[in-house]
Formats: sequence, structure tokens, C-alpha cells
Amino acid sequence: MRSADSLAEEQVLVREVQSGDERAFGTLVDRYLESAYATALSVLRDAHDAEDAVQNAFIRALERIDQLKPGSPFGPWFYRVLRSTCLNLRRREVLRSHEEIPVSAAGGRDPESDLHRGLTRDVVTTALGELPEMQRLAVTLYDLEGYSHQEISEILGIAVGTSRAHVHHARKTLRRLIGSADGFAGEHPRSDGEADE
Repeated sequence: MRSADSLAEEQVLVREVQSGDERAFGTLVDRYLESAYATALSVLRDAHDAEDAVQNAFIRALERIDQLKPGSPFGPWFYRVLRSTCLNLRRREVLRSHEEIPVSAAGGRDPESDLHRGLTRDVVTTALGELPEMQRLAVTLYDLEGYSHQEISEILGIAVGTSRAHVHHARKTLRRLIGSADGFAGEHPRSDGEADE
């Protein structure tokens, strides 16, 4: 959490940017660049897409800086811009980004064959695609990237309790979808070469 002095200094920078000072905006970019990239990467799962999203988000933030109310903190407002930018990019790149979701997202399974791994990945990808966007973002940030609920609340602009609820409901839905869709969801994968009918 940022100190009161840091927040006050940031508000001065925002006022300077709103007055046309590009150097002040460069200072804000320097402060948020690393965490913005980590956030975008956790959502998009692709380094180039994350770089594009961060660059576009900073451009959009500069273009819309006058919309930030006096006295409001820059960080939460900027992360909402970043989140929107990531979601727009993810919608355009959905097939490529989903291919990179790790098999471990399937609840810790350890598939014994390439076929099973491929099926599991497809099932997880399909199941994640069924989740509402906020649940998908929350469970990705929490389970795959290790963000805390407090961090997620700041990134997504939601309450900590809402983050917990999104992760809970997302996990419940994923368990149901993966269990019902995965032909290998039983206690033991088939190893006798026969196909289930």
C-alpha cells in the first residue's frame, strides 16, 4: 500500500499531467510500468500482447486523464483502463491466448498421455471461456498467477469480498464443467487402448 505522501505526490503529478506536463506523465509511467506489465501478462498470457496492452493503456490513460476526478488516486483508475484494454485485446486474440493456458489449471491432474493432456487443455480452455469475464479474470489472477484478493481488488476495481466470491464461483463452475465435459474425469484414465462409447 502506498504511503499518504506518495499518494499526495501522485495527485500533484496527475494535476501537472492534466495541465499538459508530459514529463509528469513519464514519472507516472515509470511508477506503474512494471506492475502494469505483470498484470497484463497474467491476464493475456503472452509477452507481446501484454506489452501492446500496457502501451495502449498508457496512451488511453493520457488521452483520458481529464476524466480522473481531482483527489482520486491514479492507480485504481489506471488499472481499470488497463483491464479494459486487456479484455479488448483478449477478445481479438482469444484462440491464441487460450492455447497457452497451462494444463495445471485443470485442478492438479497429471495426465498420463499426450492425448489426455490435449483433451484436458481443451476442456479447461472451453470451461474458462464459459465463465463471466470478471470470474475468469479473478480466478486466473488468483489461481494461476498467485495474486492476493487484496491485489485483485485493486487491479479489477472491486471489493476484496467480491474477489473472493468471483474465485469461489469460478472454481465451482470450472469443477462442474470440467467434470461433465472431460471423458477422462473419472478416477482412472483408460490405459487399455479402448475408446469409451
